[in-house]
Amino acid sequence: MTRDELADRLHHLDPGATLSVEPGVLAEAFGFGSFTQNVIEAIEAFALEHRCTFTPDAQGGHIPTFEKDDVY
Repeated sequence: MTRDELADRLHHLDPGATLSVEPGVLAEAFGFGSFTQNVIEAIEAFALEHRCTFTPDAQGGHIPTFEKDDVY
């Protein structure tokens, strides 16, 4: 997945809907080799630009998730 493809998917989410993406896929899409704090910070900023929140809970055994904000 590319950043543009991710942006398109986030754009089409309904308010309150979520999108889960594997950590490795996200790291690759953002030009990083692994899912580190640097990539998490880049993804969080990207998510805000697309009216979403990002939960990077990969360490807790959960897949990182975007959630579309309810208010535009």
